[in-house]
Amino acid sequence: MALALRQLIPPLTARTPAGQTVRAWDFKQKKNLIIAFLHTGCRGCQGFIAKLAARAAELAERDAQALVVFAEPAAPSGENLPAQILLATDMSGRSQRAYLGAEAFGPAGLERIGVFVADRYGELYAQWVARGDDGLPGAGEVLEWLGQIQVACEECGAASAAAEPAES
Repeated sequence: MALALRQLIPPLTARTPAGQTVRAWDFKQKKNLIIAFLHTGCRGCQGFIAKLAARAAELAERDAQALVVFAEPAAPSGENLPAQILLATDMSGRSQRAYLGAEAFGPAGLERIGVFVADRYGELYAQWVARGDDGLPGAGEVLEWLGQIQVACEECGAASAAAEPAES
């Protein structure tokens, strides 16, 4: 069951490798969000993270934070990642089920992965849910959605207009 576009995203709580609790709502009214539920040992998933990291400057330009959540406790360390990408673990599976559906887990663990793009108010703009890493979007596609959020954001347009010098 997919989430409804243009609706508020479900709550999300996870723990960073350093032991800090992070919630999607920590970024409310501050950052657009990319939320990714990925497999720990998945080469394509690691590639997705690397491609986002390579475009961290564009994430910053779009006031975006990527929150990458794993179901396994052995989530990779985020030491070499830019501040725009935060890795965390939700071993309870509540967040994965809320976003990926009740069938997110099977006998072997997490069976679905997904990427969700929401604005700073928690409104869902885009989502990709798949059984394998071949269903992950490209970093460019995610950034395009973030760009569309910026265009649609009335407050963002007002802020940039206010920053422009007045004509005399």
